[in-house]
Amino acid sequence: MGVFNLAFHVTDRCQLDCKHCLRDPGKHPADLDFNVFTRVLDEVGRVHKTSHVAMTGGEPTLWPRFIDATDAIAARGFTWHMVSNGRSFPWLVEQFAGKPARRAAMSRVYFSLDSPDEASHDKIRGKGSYREVMTAAVLAGVHGIPFVLQMVVNALNQHQIEAFGMLASQLGAARASFAVLQPTGTPHDRELYLSAPQWRAIADRIDRLANNLTLKIATPEGWPQEHSFHICEPWRSEQLHIDVTGHLNLCCQHAGIPQAANAPAGESEIVADLRTTSFVDAHAKLIGVIHRAQEAKLRQIDAGKFDEWDHLPCNWCLKHFGKPHWTAEGAAGPGAERERWTGAWGEAKGQAPARARLPIVQ
Repeated sequence: MGVFNLAFHVTDRCQLDCKHCLRDPGKHPADLDFNVFTRVLDEVGRVHKTSHVAMTGGEPTLWPRFIDATDAIAARGFTWHMVSNGRSFPWLVEQFAGKPARRAAMSRVYFSLDSPDEASHDKIRGKGSYREVMTAAVLAGVHGIPFVLQMVVNALNQHQIEAFGMLASQLGAARASFAVLQPTGTPHDRELYLSAPQWRAIADRIDRLANNLTLKIATPEGWPQEHSFHICEPWRSEQLHIDVTGHLNLCCQHAGIPQAANAPAGESEIVADLRTTSFVDAHAKLIGVIHRAQEAKLRQIDAGKFDEWDHLPCNWCLKHFGKPHWTAEGAAGPGAERERWTGAWGEAKGQAPARARLPIVQ
């Protein structure tokens, strides 16, 4: 029996410029409506009896209502965790001072770290970011805050998986987590691409690593599955996701990702606006979206049209909903010529790189 997880994409603000980021924080500073946040907490707490909340972004600590949100969670007797780049973590520790309830409600923090060495990590996430994660991890250890180091596996770091596990163990992490890279729809996909056979080989390496370390190893949804009709956490309604616009959508992998006008599914993975729809009604609509996707998958399997990339469940789902996805030739689906990625597009066209920036609020 799975554990229900309520996840909020609270902001698109971020200080970094990661090559594999699925969001578009350079276009405009989008933030979740705090009233939606608190209303959903109350509704979901009543209906699903949940007591835990996840916050993602962007960088969650840059949400102007972040501290208000942590207090709202604590006031309801819930716990929470977040995914963070670590830069604001010293500031967050300061906010815990003299606020035992606020601190006690935080169960753990996931720090995004894409390599055990500084040069490789900074190549993916930006200069100086490696040292910020290291500082945050040490600070978390000093203050007794459990932390997870999370790597997005890609062509630039896949050879460092074992070294990453060793580093996580040496730093005292609660676990090391390895996530499957999803395409962004930008030119960066070419540099980061791994083939389907490579993903299977990497999954085997992670299994061997898990058998040789006392440290817990986590592999979130997205890794190759032998069972064609794999049912993921979002499809089981064990994880429900609210995007930064206040809509219930299928999952975090879809949030903010461009969708083709002629999407094969004929419908959006964005289900309902929670500013005007109750969470129960929105969840009921989501169940319909999931069931139609399940039927489409079943019929594809029956027709013998299920290829090696379809065994990566997130990739199948992204393709089904007309999003960027991986194929044997590389990334396919709609491109994302985002303002944030003008540098990448400019470089691809032989132009001088340029990056869009946005104000940081803290």
